[in-house]
Amino acid sequence: MTTDEIGLAGARSASEREPGAGEVAAVRDLVSARLADAVGADGAVRRPCSSRALESALLLVLLRKRGGRPERERGLRDFLASPQARTTGFDKALAQAVLDGRTSGTDVVGGELLAGFDHFSVARKRLLFDVYLAVAGAVPFEPSMLRPVRVAGPGEDNTVTWIEMIMLSVRVLVAYGLGCPERITDQERDQLLELLGSSRAPVWENYTAAHLLALLAVQEFAPGHPLMDSGVAGVLACLNPDGGAPSMANLDVFSTGPAGLALVRAHASPALLHRLSDYLLAQQMPDGGWAYGESMRHSDVDASSYAAACLAAIDPGRHRAALVRAGGYFRGIAGQDGGFPTYVKGDPPEVGMTAGAVSALAWNGAAHGDLLDGAARWLLDAQRKDGTFERSWSLSEANTIWRAMWALHSMPEATRTALGPRIADAGAASLRFLVEAQNTDGGWGYRPGSPSDIASTCYSLLALSAMGLRRGGDEVVRAGVAHLLSRQAPDGSFTALPDQVAPRPLLFDAPVFTDIWVLLALTSCDDDCEGDGVG
Repeated sequence: MTTDEIGLAGARSASEREPGAGEVAAVRDLVSARLADAVGADGAVRRPCSSRALESALLLVLLRKRGGRPERERGLRDFLASPQARTTGFDKALAQAVLDGRTSGTDVVGGELLAGFDHFSVARKRLLFDVYLAVAGAVPFEPSMLRPVRVAGPGEDNTVTWIEMIMLSVRVLVAYGLGCPERITDQERDQLLELLGSSRAPVWENYTAAHLLALLAVQEFAPGHPLMDSGVAGVLACLNPDGGAPSMANLDVFSTGPAGLALVRAHASPALLHRLSDYLLAQQMPDGGWAYGESMRHSDVDASSYAAACLAAIDPGRHRAALVRAGGYFRGIAGQDGGFPTYVKGDPPEVGMTAGAVSALAWNGAAHGDLLDGAARWLLDAQRKDGTFERSWSLSEANTIWRAMWALHSMPEATRTALGPRIADAGAASLRFLVEAQNTDGGWGYRPGSPSDIASTCYSLLALSAMGLRRGGDEVVRAGVAHLLSRQAPDGSFTALPDQVAPRPLLFDAPVFTDIWVLLALTSCDDDCEGDGVG
């Protein structure tokens, strides 16, 4: 099915601005050069996350409690007073509380932040975000916030996820905030200190908010502990020039995977690609997966998918041993229903993770036919009637559409044959959604009716290209590319709205992803694209 069969109102409106092939190639080459410049001597793509109100407010509260950092406090105050720190009601409530002592008069968590949030973690997120506000002084601590947390006992595996440390921190902060520290046991205090001290990274698992929450909790019962000085120093070392604290202290592994995919599509030099892939090889975890940042203990399916797909795209022969190990990781975390979770085997599966795992395993479909077949069936069952999927770690509907279409069109021949009609129907439904959701300016927004943004436009173009549509033969794709190029700044750069979320549903911004998505979209929509996995 082509987009001509569905309707082209948005595309026709944008087609008058259609750029020529030479202009597209020039922009593609410029973005490719910018992204290549982001690859360091060690092969890593090292670009910081933007500052965010949550982490900046928590750090300001902590520094005030400890004293002695007036310049850092001033920088945090300046950032929190700026417009870029106050993009949501939750951000504003945090900033107003720590700057002006103002309490929140509305339920910004239930009424805004988590409104429509349909996820298995919603109850935990409600508690966590309420406690963030309470720590900042925006809302009072409530007895209902004090909940039991299971602590690992002697002889049990202490290699736990970040969830236990966060919830222990929450419990300590609430108990002290309510004036009942006796509710916290010595075992809980010891366990929190053990968890905080278990990180190999200066900021615990590179998760700034979790790290700060734990420091604030330890501040209540052991302010002189050595972990406090080293923990504060770790956060201060990664502050941004605007004075604010980033959402993640290190996202370099996660950034390098998709950057490599984009540079492969742009035919970057073999030397650059080998340097980049050598970095990823060195970052592979003992379980065969990858973490999103450096010096971490816990791998995740998202970072692992991009890293493995990148290595397979660069040179599957050269990287065979690492890819085989990655296959073992994916096999070990897959659910019995065919889906893949983000972090822990047994957690509910998610569309983005399942599609990513498929795309990472597709280099050797013969060896993973059972996993791929199960994942394809799970993805097909997860699609909604309108052609969309749950949005997972993005605000954009098009993100999981792209990843699912990439996965379904990467299946080995046996699965494509067995599920051919269902895959075709799924593609037709997603195609219909994307065509109808295209705005009259040629771009796409987070959801139908939302203003066009660069990330959503890139995801939509990637989804269309995964279904075989190209700029030369499809008017919707041409209009989308035209819109994308129209958003280029005079200096050649692109600036996108943040679309990724962590902790869900809080937005975080990693600016390097703008170049990554733009380059992936422009290369995958080329008429000579061979369809080698990315679009």
